[in-house]
Amino acid sequence: MKYTLYFLLLSISISGIFSSCISSEEINYLQAIDKQYPLQEFKEYKLDVGDMISCAISSSDQELVSTFNTVITNNQNVLKTYTIYEDSTVILPFFGTAKVAGHTIQEAEIIVQNLMQQSVKDVQVKVTMANNFFYIYANDKRGSYQVYKDNMTIYQALAISQQTTGLMDLTRVSIVRKGPDGNTQVKTFDLRSQDVIQSEYYYIKPNDVIYFPTNKNSFFNISSMSSFITTMSVPLQFLLYSIIYRGF
Repeated sequence: MKYTLYFLLLSISISGIFSSCISSEEINYLQAIDKQYPLQEFKEYKLDVGDMISCAISSSDQELVSTFNTVITNNQNVLKTYTIYEDSTVILPFFGTAKVAGHTIQEAEIIVQNLMQQSVKDVQVKVTMANNFFYIYANDKRGSYQVYKDNMTIYQALAISQQTTGLMDLTRVSIVRKGPDGNTQVKTFDLRSQDVIQSEYYYIKPNDVIYFPTNKNSFFNISSMSSFITTMSVPLQFLLYSIIYRGF
């Protein structure tokens, strides 16, 4: 009877673990899961109201270059940033305003350079986006990360953020993104599906917020299995000792 009770309890414990384990289907990417997401090719990001840009100039007028390019913060020289206002413009010291919202970075660079060359003929301009970040909210990690290239994908975003896949429910990933009409949109999709590659969710845009909900079975994922077994081993060892040596 005592051995039967022991093995019954042991079987229940093991069954509980394995019935809740995470399968490969839950965490593998590029699966042939037909989701039929709308096809959408990569489109360059267009600057929007509230975005911030930096402008670095070069010219034979070194005094202008030094004055325009940098600001001293905490004893460090950093590029000045310019916010795009509601009227779609940025205000550039010495040069006036430039309407850049609705344009790509490359287009904005041409617009700014044309404006500046009206005053300084040999000026050359390099425009970059200052708030070029995306944000991740997940069970084990949250933070902001730089969009390091124009066609950065959600898989690359996941890699550089070093998320623990087993903790996340990949079937209900959400992206919070400002739509073309200026309104905030929430898009939810299945990241396991290979159809994501052809969809609007594939490429990350500046200011995207990516939310990974917690997998309901995450307690039993591989990263926590060892600690779970360690915790369970103490009462099981005590039970075994009681059965064998004390006639429990």
